[in-house]
Amino acid sequence: MGTRVCRHCRIGGMASVRRAVRDCHASCVTMNCMVRRAPFVTWLVAFGSLASLHGQQEPLEKDHQKEDDPVVKKPRLVRFVYRSHPSLRVGKMLRVDFRAKFHTDFRGFELPITTDEGLFDLQRARVGIEGNFLKIFEFELERELSPHKNPWRDAYGNFRYFKRAQLKAGKFKIPFGRDQLSSPTNLPFILRSRIGDYLTPARDIGFMFHGRFYDRGLNYQVGFFREDGENAKTKDNEGTGENVFAARVTGTPLRLLNVSPHLKNLEIGGAFTNSDVPAGVRGLRGRTAAKETFFPHSNVFGRRIRVGAEAYWNDGPFTVTGEFIHVQEARTKQGLRGEDLPNLISRGWYLSGAWVVLGKKKPDQTEPANNFPLHHSLGAVEIGARAEQIRFGSSEHPGRPSRSLRAANVLPNSDRAVTMGVNWYMNRFMKVQFNAIREKIEDVQRSPIGGVSIYWTRMVRMQFVM
Repeated sequence: MGTRVCRHCRIGGMASVRRAVRDCHASCVTMNCMVRRAPFVTWLVAFGSLASLHGQQEPLEKDHQKEDDPVVKKPRLVRFVYRSHPSLRVGKMLRVDFRAKFHTDFRGFELPITTDEGLFDLQRARVGIEGNFLKIFEFELERELSPHKNPWRDAYGNFRYFKRAQLKAGKFKIPFGRDQLSSPTNLPFILRSRIGDYLTPARDIGFMFHGRFYDRGLNYQVGFFREDGENAKTKDNEGTGENVFAARVTGTPLRLLNVSPHLKNLEIGGAFTNSDVPAGVRGLRGRTAAKETFFPHSNVFGRRIRVGAEAYWNDGPFTVTGEFIHVQEARTKQGLRGEDLPNLISRGWYLSGAWVVLGKKKPDQTEPANNFPLHHSLGAVEIGARAEQIRFGSSEHPGRPSRSLRAANVLPNSDRAVTMGVNWYMNRFMKVQFNAIREKIEDVQRSPIGGVSIYWTRMVRMQFVM
C-alpha cells in the first residue's frame, strides 16, 4: 500500500513541508533555550504532570483487570506499589512510604538587599521515609539534601496502640505554634509568619504524650525536650533554652452547641512552654522576610516562658487562621552592675484568610479535587492575604529607652507586614505560589538599611511533593 498524504499537504506541496521544518526547528531552539535556563524547574513540572497521570491511571488499570480476569490472585507477601508515592509493603505487618519534597524559590527585592540564598534558591530538597509496623508503631525519617545547619529534620517513632495516650520520641517539632507546626508543603503562603519563624521553638529531641478524644474534638500534646528548638538557636547554631516543658490543647467546642453548621468547624487552642536559659547573649531575635535582623539577640538569664493562642476556621472554599504569641525572658543579673533587669518581652500576632476562587480543594485542603492536566481541569486557584506584627521590648520602662542589649528600658522595635498571595494547586504533586510582601520597620536606625522603614519582597515558589 502507498503512503497516504493528507489534503493539506497535497495543496501546499514542498513549500508547506519546508515551512513546517523551519517552524519545528524554531520551536526546538526556543525549547532548548528554556531548558538551559531553568533545567530543574522544567523537569520538575514535567515529572509532576507525568506522576499525576500515572497516579490517576493506576486505579483504572486495576479495575480493568478485575473485570477481565476471573482468577483471583493471592497478593504477594512483599510488594512494591505506587499511588501518590512509592511504597514498600510486607503483608499487613510493615509499610514504608518513600517521600520527597522540593521547593524552588525566585525572589525579587525593591531595594538592594543581598541574601545568603540569592535571587534563586533550592529552598528545600528533602527525602525521607515514613510508615508503620504492625499498625501500632509509626516512624518517620527525613533529611535535607541541600546545605543546612541541621540536615536531619524529623527522626522519630510513635507508639499508637492507645489512640488517647500515644507516645512519640525522637526529633520532631515541639508542640507550640499552629503556623510552625503546619507542614511547609501545606502553607497558604510561601513564608511562615514572623512569629511562626522566630517566637516558636520548632524541632528538638525529646518525647511527648499525645492523644485525641470525641472524634478529634479535643486534642492534647504534653512533652519534655532537651533544648528550646532550632528557632531559638544563636547564629552559631548553639542551643539556648534547656529542660523544656511544652503543652498544647486544641478543640472544636462549638460542635457541642446549637449554632450555625458553618461555625461548628471552628477550632481553638492554647499552648505553653517553659525552659531554663543560661546566661549570655541568647535572647530571641527578630528578622524580616529577607532574613535581615532588626532586633538582635540580647543578654538574658533565667526562665523563658511562651504562651500562645490560636484559631482556625474552614468552610467550603474559605479559610481563616489567627494566632497570638507572648514570650517573656528573664534577665537576672544582666545589668551593667550585675543587677536584675526587667524581663525581655517578645510578642506578635497574625490573621490570614484564603478563598478558593477556581476549582475545588479536597477536604484536607492540601490538594485539588480534580488534578491538572486531567479531567479538563486546571486544578484549583486560591487567593489569600495575611496581616501580622512582631514586636520586641522590655516589660517595664524605668529611665530613658536605649538600644543597648543591657538596657533596663529597651527601646522597642517591631515589624508590621502584609502578604498578598495566589496559589495554583496543579495536582497532588505540584503547587505554584506567588507572594508580594510589604514590611514596615518601626525603628529606622535598626532597620536592615539605615533610614529605610518600608521593604517590598516578591516571591515565586514551585513545589513538588511525592
